Formats: sequence, structure tokens, C-alpha cells
Amino acid sequence: MKRRRFCFSVTAIILVFTLAIIAPNPASAAESSPVRLTLGTSVVGGTYFVLGGAWAKIMGEQLGVEISVQEGGGPATNIQLIQQGKMELGFATANVLYDGWHGLGWANGVKYRKIRSIFPMYASFLHIVTLDKSPITTIYDLNGKHVSTATPGNTSEIAGKAIMKLLEINPAKISMLPGNVSADALKDGILDASFHVTGLPGPFMLDLETTHKVRLIGLSDADLDKIAKAYPYFAAGVIPKGTYKYQQEDVKTVTFWNITIASENLPDDLVYNLVKATFDNKEELAQIEPNAKQLSPKNVERSIIPLHPGALKYYQEIGITVPEELLPSTL
Repeated sequence: MKRRRFCFSVTAIILVFTLAIIAPNPASAAESSPVRLTLGTSVVGGTYFVLGGAWAKIMGEQLGVEISVQEGGGPATNIQLIQQGKMELGFATANVLYDGWHGLGWANGVKYRKIRSIFPMYASFLHIVTLDKSPITTIYDLNGKHVSTATPGNTSEIAGKAIMKLLEINPAKISMLPGNVSADALKDGILDASFHVTGLPGPFMLDLETTHKVRLIGLSDADLDKIAKAYPYFAAGVIPKGTYKYQQEDVKTVTFWNITIASENLPDDLVYNLVKATFDNKEELAQIEPNAKQLSPKNVERSIIPLHPGALKYYQEIGITVPEELLPSTL
């Protein structure tokens, strides 16, 4: 009887040991399962959407991370969805980020503090567009006209309305149409002019000028000074002549840095790997979306809001000095 008990005990121990070896380790299973994230961009055909698709593809190839690219209203919408936990990643412009973080402007007193910067991307430029046959030659000629400022929450909409209000310009009607719809409305004579914030060259502009002669409306030095005083994160910039088919001279306008943001809840090692893989694969990204040529770790100073700790680790690792106000410890 004792021998049987002994044999049973040995058998039980061997069985438990064997099961321990072959049974899946919960931690290992979690680590091996694919990471799935959602990235907020903007309207289909815009720079955000094109760049987002290219970036998601490269991150999938390099890291095995599945990033779903979501079209939407643009920077403000992306910030709100990350805050609500409905999205993990997004693209936004510096001015919209600044207002969101501090509860200003479009944020209406709500401070969006669950967002973190991970890397700046490129500078985009305000385009005020009309057809060459139009009598509109300055921004003040928009008084009494029908204009579009792009979809709600988009930088084009926020910046366009802010500038018109500051310069006391009162259009007869303001529509909020996506870039491709605005282009069609200009062609059909429904719109007199439209506002677009995009990288160079703007996809909607390339489409529009294939069938129509287009005019870009510039801003005067006096207007740019007034805008800079009211909105410190609206920087003066120039769309160089020849950027578009019918553009014969430089056009003065305002420019905005675009920044990739993430939820504060993303793991540090995941964000570190995303940032590292982005800069390691810059050339491939730029082949798909030329604006990615501006990617550089040195541009981290343009991040506006505090960095995610995982991103900070990458910049410190390669010897980049990060401004104190961008450190996670400043939260």
C-alpha cells in the first residue's frame, strides 16, 4: 500500500511538472500577441492620411505592430479621441495641441492632459485658394464671399476662422468642406475661396490645377505681425514660387508644425520602439510622402506638450537635449 502511494505521488509530480512545461505562460502569450493601435489622421487624400498609411505600413513591417489608420476631423478630433481612450495615436498641429493642453480656443476651457508628444513630423502651410479668374487678390476681398475652412476640428478650420476673426473679415457664408470637396466646389463656382493647411505640395492643389488656373492669396507683413502677436504658435512662412504650376512668386503665409501624439497609457518600451523605427526608416517613409524628409530628432523642441517617457528615452539615448518644459517630470 505504501509503495502504491509512493508511485502515485511520483507520477503526480511528473504530471504537474510536464503540464507546467507545456502549458502556455500567460505573460508569454500576451507578449507574443500582436499589438493593435488606432491612429487618427484627417480626411482621405490629405497629407495626414497619406503619411499615416505609410507610417502604419512601415511600423507593421518593422515591429509587427498593427496600426489602423482612421480618417476623421483632424487634430482637435484626434486629441479628443485619445483623451477619451478611443484612440492611441494621432497627428496634430502645434497650435491646436497648445490650445488643447491649456484649455484655450477650440478646447473651451477643457484641458486635454492624457496626450503626449512622441515626435514632430513636418511643417505645413496655410493655403488660401481661389481661381485665377476670381477678383479676389487679398484676404480682405473675402468679405461678403462664400468660403470654406475645411471640416470641424481640422487645423484649416481653426486657423482660418481665427485669422478672419482677428483681421475682421466677414464672409457672407462659411462652409466646412473637406479638401477634395472644396476643390470641386471651387471648380463649379459654388465657393469663392477656401482655406487649407497642408504640407507642400498640397494634394488638393495638385488636383485642382490639373483643370483650372489657381491663385494663392498671400498675407502682408503687417497681417503676419498681427497674427504672430495674437497666436504665438502661428509662425510666418513662405510657399516658394514654383511649388504649383501657376505660382509665379513666393507667397507669404503662416506655417504650423505637425506632431505625432500618443496616449499617456501606452507602454514606454512600445513608444520607444515606434520612435526609433520611425527615424531609422525615414528614407523609406519619405519615398511615399515627401514631407517626411523633414523628420529629424533635432526638431523635438517643437513638440509643444510634454513627451511620452518612451520617446524621451530615445532622444536622451542619442544625445539630444530636450527642453525642460517638454520633460514628463514637468506634468
